[in-house]
Amino acid sequence: MKNSLRAQAAMALATALCTLSLAACGGSDESAAPSSGSGDGAPEKTELTVGVQPFAEVAALYIAVDQGLFKKEGLTVTPQVGTGGGAGLVAGLVSGDLDFVYTNYVSVVQAASEGLPLKMVRENDRPGPQAIYTLPDTGITKPADLKGKKVAINGLGNIMELTTRAALENSGVDPNSVQFVELPPPDMLGALKAGNVDAAWLAEPFVTIASNTMQGVEVLDVFSGPTEDLPVAGWGTSTQFAAQNPNTVAAFTRAMDAAMQMVDKDPSMVAKIVPTYTKLPPEVAAQLNPINFAVESHLEDISQVEELMRKYGFIDDEVDVKQLIVQ
Repeated sequence: MKNSLRAQAAMALATALCTLSLAACGGSDESAAPSSGSGDGAPEKTELTVGVQPFAEVAALYIAVDQGLFKKEGLTVTPQVGTGGGAGLVAGLVSGDLDFVYTNYVSVVQAASEGLPLKMVRENDRPGPQAIYTLPDTGITKPADLKGKKVAINGLGNIMELTTRAALENSGVDPNSVQFVELPPPDMLGALKAGNVDAAWLAEPFVTIASNTMQGVEVLDVFSGPTEDLPVAGWGTSTQFAAQNPNTVAAFTRAMDAAMQMVDKDPSMVAKIVPTYTKLPPEVAAQLNPINFAVESHLEDISQVEELMRKYGFIDDEVDVKQLIVQ
């Protein structure tokens, strides 16, 4: 089973690895020579494309754009919605198409184990309302009912699969008894309604949509037991970009720090911004569950994710988490 998990994760990262190989063969103008900046001066690169997913969890980035926090730091940020979960965004990161990405830490650690040079710059969110949901007419009401069922996740070998496996085992259910199906988050509710999957790992705003329009039933809290308060996701860049643009990285991080402080003081800002980058109506956005934003960034806690990944066979060897963090 462990070999199968590693194979799934490797397939998810294959595009990124191939892209990195091509980028490594580029011209001398893309060398990884470090900038002379210390992080306190003017940004080396001011026009940034940031890879995101259509989750309420990325609201702080959009708030930073809307409130001029990036502009204050001399940056112009353009969010770009990606597909394929964190692994899909990593491909754009190492190719240079994206400057920063929102990614779950499982994808980051997996990429590092495969040799991809990544750096995390800031934590974004901790466990919130995420859970495995199904519909009332499926007869699935408890974790044991998931045996033999199809569960939608946004990427094989990522945070959704890892937390589901850990939570299932904690509930006395064999994780290998579940069939994981890879689907983009916006397609999960449609797949549930059509009966193409039996359950789905949902985050906001899809939790609220499922609850309000489909009478969604929570079957499994994926952040319970061994995954309680597990670090979920953050903002990363490539090692090359971090080395060449330390002032830009510092400016990006400061803007996100300010945005996190804003949403902590006024959580209603999330409901106001989410409809601007999703299809969620304002009246539904007002009912969103609170997002557990990381007001303080503790990237060193990624070590908890790394340990869990080794336990469940997502990686073979230990990954030095300290090497993944921008100093």
